[in-house]
Amino acid sequence: MQIADKYPELWAGIQKSVLENRLAHAYVIVGSPRGDGLAFTEAFLQLLFCEAEQKPCGICTSCRLVPEHKSVDAFWLEPQSKSRQIKVAEIRDLLNKISQTSFKGGWKVAIILAADCMNPQAANALLKTLEEPPDKTLLLLVTNAPQTLLPTIISRCQRLVLSTEDSDEQESWHEPLLNLLREMPPKNGLDAARLASGLKAILDQVKKEVSTRVTQQFNHNENLDESKLKTIFESRVGAQLKETQAELFRVILDWHRDLLLLVSTHEEKELIFSRDREILLAQATRHTKGSILKALQTIEKMVERLDRNLPPLQIFDDAFRTLIRPKSEI
Repeated sequence: MQIADKYPELWAGIQKSVLENRLAHAYVIVGSPRGDGLAFTEAFLQLLFCEAEQKPCGICTSCRLVPEHKSVDAFWLEPQSKSRQIKVAEIRDLLNKISQTSFKGGWKVAIILAADCMNPQAANALLKTLEEPPDKTLLLLVTNAPQTLLPTIISRCQRLVLSTEDSDEQESWHEPLLNLLREMPPKNGLDAARLASGLKAILDQVKKEVSTRVTQQFNHNENLDESKLKTIFESRVGAQLKETQAELFRVILDWHRDLLLLVSTHEEKELIFSRDREILLAQATRHTKGSILKALQTIEKMVERLDRNLPPLQIFDDAFRTLIRPKSEI
C-alpha cells in the first residue's frame, strides 16, 4: 500500500500546503523511524523535490535519489554512537549544512530520524534554529516517542501523527513482545523469571530470523575463500541483529514512557500504544513516577549489559526482578 493511500488526510494536507506554498518550517512526524515514519518522510521529500508536473512522479532523478538518501538538498541524521544518542556536534553540523545556499535553489531539508535520541545539549542547539529558521528551510523530526522531546521543540513544530503501530509491516517479534509487556510489571520472583524467559525466547527467535534473512540475501562470491565468506556473513548477521535488537528494546522503553506519561500528566492523547490504553492505565496504578524512572534506567542498563555479551537470560532475570512491584509498595 502506498503511504499516501494509507494516510490520505495527512497526505492531502501536505500536498495542499506545498501547492499553496504555506508549509510550516518544521514538522514532528510521529511514526516509526524504520517504518511508516520513514516512508512518509521520503514521500514528503519526493513531493518537494520532484521535477515532474504531477508530483511526486517517483521516476524522475530527484524522486529516485530520495529513498537512497542522496538528494543534494536533503540532509539526514540519525543516532550513530553506541549510546544511541544524537549529540550536539552532530546537530550543529546538520544546522550548518542547511544554513548554506540550496544547491538547486529550492528547499533545504534537515531530517532527524529517532529525534527523541537527541541529548539535552543537542535538543537545545536545535531549538535555537527552530526559533529563527533560515529561509526556504524545512526540518523534519521523525520519532515514535514525541512525549520525550522538549515541549519548546514540540510547540514550534506542526505534528503529523501516523499510526504508531505499522500493522502491515510489523516484525514477527512485535506482537509477542507486546503480549509480554501487557503482563508487566512482575508481581514476584517467579513471575519475573517467567517474563525473563519469555523475553529470551523472543530474542532467540529474532536471532534465528535474522540469520535466515541474511542467508537468503547472501551472495556467495566464488572469488572469496570460505573463511572470508564466513566473516562477511557473520558481520552482516551481527549488524542486522544489533539494529533489530535496538528496535525491540525501543518498544520496551516506549511502553514505559507511556506509563511515565500517564503517571506524570494523566494525558492519554499522546500515548504511543493507544490501543492498549486500558492495560496501560491499569499498570500505571501500580507505579509512581519514581518507580517508572527507575524502570527506564533498568531497561537502559539491560541494553548496556547485552552489548557486553553477558548471558541474556541472566541479564533479563536480574532486570525483571528489579521491576517487581508488589502490592505492599503501591
